Amino acid sequence: MFGKVHSAETLTKMSEAHKGKSHSAETKTKMSITKGTAIFVYDTQNSLVNSFSSAKKATKFFDCSPNTILSYIKNGKFFKDKWILSTTLKKD
Repeated sequence: MFGKVHSAETLTKMSEAHKGKSHSAETKTKMSITKGTAIFVYDTQNSLVNSFSSAKKATKFFDCSPNTILSYIKNGKFFKDKWILSTTLKKD
């Protein structure tokens, strides 16, 4: 099917078939959570203090750019001198 070009009639039929269909609120929430990479925030004693379902949500909370969040995740340095950002959940 790669490279197949649909006729105008077929495109119209496909469009009509999808009208009025929508994902449930639960499904939308699940898709939102799985879409992003979870960000975990630890204090200086390695205690979990916050978590975000995506880097985008963490940037909104911390009011910074996504590059800043990703940079601190990669280098492991303290973010704003008090938090460690990670994509892995540490076990106690």
